[in-house]
Amino acid sequence: MNYLLSTCLPLALVALLPSQGMATAQAQEPETTNLHFKQVKKWDIQLPSESWKTIGSELQIPTGEASGFLVDNGPFKLQIDTDGNGRLDDVIKGIAGVALLTGQHSDGSKFQYAVRVRKDQDNWQYACGGIMSGKVNGVDVSIIDQNNNGIWNEVGTDAFIMGKSSAASFLSKVINVKGQLLEFSVNETGTLATFSPYQGESGTLNAVAKYNSKGKLTSAVFTSVDGEMSFDLSEASSGLLVPINEYQLSSATAAKSVEHVAIRRGGMRGVTVKTGDEMLVEWGGPLRIEFTNYRSDEENITVNLPSFFGNAEEEYYDFFPGGKSPSILVTDKATGKEVWSGKFCES
Repeated sequence: MNYLLSTCLPLALVALLPSQGMATAQAQEPETTNLHFKQVKKWDIQLPSESWKTIGSELQIPTGEASGFLVDNGPFKLQIDTDGNGRLDDVIKGIAGVALLTGQHSDGSKFQYAVRVRKDQDNWQYACGGIMSGKVNGVDVSIIDQNNNGIWNEVGTDAFIMGKSSAASFLSKVINVKGQLLEFSVNETGTLATFSPYQGESGTLNAVAKYNSKGKLTSAVFTSVDGEMSFDLSEASSGLLVPINEYQLSSATAAKSVEHVAIRRGGMRGVTVKTGDEMLVEWGGPLRIEFTNYRSDEENITVNLPSFFGNAEEEYYDFFPGGKSPSILVTDKATGKEVWSGKFCES
């Protein structure tokens, strides 16, 4: 089988491009843009930290004076009061579905909120199934309520998409729009975004140029250690201008044809972006495999499932399709003669 990623060298960060990235924007009055709700019926958004909430007696999205939308939680179907009037008017059967809620904010204004619903063993769960969408300087921006609580402006918790990408970063206090850094904020209801030129210092972070893989990065979210800045770098082959800070890998995915894999920080160190510098992250293959084993008896050795680590100690998991193991060869230490060979079971 051809592996998605080729099989470890330490993290290397290369400083290039002197004296770029100094803040030159003049202070000016913030601009605003309206955001509008859109339901996403075919959910293909890659979230940096997707979460699902277990459903009890309600969907916990506050509406009016109520703490949520009433449900009848049955073993084979979920009935939902989608408009908050106390009557169940929608039903989800099988193992998954979607619903569109209509509620009321504390100021009396109406809102819509979409949920994705799935069955998980004996429980029903829900997650946000829509976005608040608008434009900033002519570029599409989208906000996702990633922790599913009906609040859209939680920096470092909710999610953000720039342009037509399906890869989201965490909601950030600074965004990059067509190469320009902007200070960015959203109101609690997600209906209004405010932005102005970023006044701080910046440098370039590049996670694509030195990524070694037979596949292609489809998301690469790097987030500042304080959680206030977050960027998806997967489409920035020449690097992306970001505020100076120390950044860590939050999440990533790579794909080749139908094969794909998820990536998490593992033992990967952070990278410090300094004023005017370009920082390149060397990561990807070759991969290192780690596993533990013990002797069951005189003739059998039990091998536990392996973990896979990349060039910068990032960890690879959730291989699709279920990964076929490399061959394992056992030799006699004294003679070098092969005494056993085999593979891990396919997942």
